[in-house]
Amino acid sequence: MTTVTQKVSLTKRVMITSSVALLVALAVIGLVMDQAFKEKTLHLVKERLESYVIAIVSNTSIEQGELVFPDNYPTPRMNQPGSGMYAQITTAEQQWNSPSVLGQDLPEVIPVALNERLFDAPLEFQGERLFRMRQGFEFVGDNGSTRLTITITEHAGNFYRELAEFEETLLTWLIAISAVLVSIQWVIMYWSTKPLKRLMADLLRLEKGDELIFSENYPSELRGLTTSLNRLIENERSNLSRQRRTLGDLAHSLKTPLAVIHAELDNSPVDREIIQQQVMNMNEIVAYQLKRAAVAGHRTFVTGVPVIDVLDKILKSLEKVHHQRHIQVTTQIAPGAEFYGEQGDLFEVLGNLLENAFKWCDQHIDVLIKTLYMEGRKRTGITIEIGDDGPGIPADKRDDLLKRGVRGDEQVKGHGIGLSIVTDIVESYQGQLEISQHPTLQGACFKIILPP
Repeated sequence: MTTVTQKVSLTKRVMITSSVALLVALAVIGLVMDQAFKEKTLHLVKERLESYVIAIVSNTSIEQGELVFPDNYPTPRMNQPGSGMYAQITTAEQQWNSPSVLGQDLPEVIPVALNERLFDAPLEFQGERLFRMRQGFEFVGDNGSTRLTITITEHAGNFYRELAEFEETLLTWLIAISAVLVSIQWVIMYWSTKPLKRLMADLLRLEKGDELIFSENYPSELRGLTTSLNRLIENERSNLSRQRRTLGDLAHSLKTPLAVIHAELDNSPVDREIIQQQVMNMNEIVAYQLKRAAVAGHRTFVTGVPVIDVLDKILKSLEKVHHQRHIQVTTQIAPGAEFYGEQGDLFEVLGNLLENAFKWCDQHIDVLIKTLYMEGRKRTGITIEIGDDGPGIPADKRDDLLKRGVRGDEQVKGHGIGLSIVTDIVESYQGQLEISQHPTLQGACFKIILPP
């Protein structure tokens, strides 16, 4: 059963989640900025009211045992009735109000203790919001001390209007920024996923049967995938071509013995020896072609086979067969050399080449296996060199031995069906097979390069 998340494309998933995350982040930023602005502005209001309290108390004094209230105010608003900024001085016997209190109904002043400072923000009174700062003082005169409470009250309407304007401006900018960032994000996502869409289009063309090989014009993150796909496609096409060629070779090879058998059946009496010989030839041809068709070939996804393990098994077997000749085999193998393919193919390659070397050498065989590194490939390839001190192979015959289509009934002295199988295996792994003269042993030298 397909779920909703499985139906949603990868692009939509990324866009939806990233857009939601972006909007949530911007909303959190907006809330933090709004709270920071509110706290900072409120702190400025508190500092301003504190400064007014200090200014009022500095203009208040005791003369001849009586309080002398200020006639200078820290702000002109305290001298204007109904201005929204009010000052009050309250003692046990009396209360003084600034001119701005005239005609205003303010909350009752509750005295506070000496040196105590209280800030009420906001103070709700008759449907209005006020800021109030109260602080207790003590004046000492000739006739004793007098305790008083100075109160500064301010209407909070301006504060909340400024806060609302700030929030409106902030919201407008956040919406605008969100729209721009989401648009940029969509553009980036479209541009970033364009190679994926092109890869999907190429895969669709490949499904329709186009002779397609993925180009290298892909981002580095996809290049490994396209390289593996190209190698997989080439391998499949090579296998298909090899199988078709094998069937064609088989059909062509069987024509002659079948024609001989058919002609012989028309004779009277029938020569059973001729028919038996042709049947044996057909069995050899079929066995050879089946062996060629069984070659696995290059594979993209396969674990490595340690070369040293296969080489040891083959050498032990051949040394037992040729133990009377006392052949000396020198081997040099790079540490960690691995063959990325079917173990049976490696057995065929090493087995056939070493069997020929044991057959034609005089006393010495040299085996050299090195690791091959290529840029952009994570796994390694190998090079195999097998030489002997035998008579070697003439230069004019080397190219003929490497030609394709060697039939099962064709015979090349010393290098027949086995070498043809090796050639097919090497080509199926996109490798190269070279025949030369060994530089030290002076006999035949077979060099195989199997890329990673």
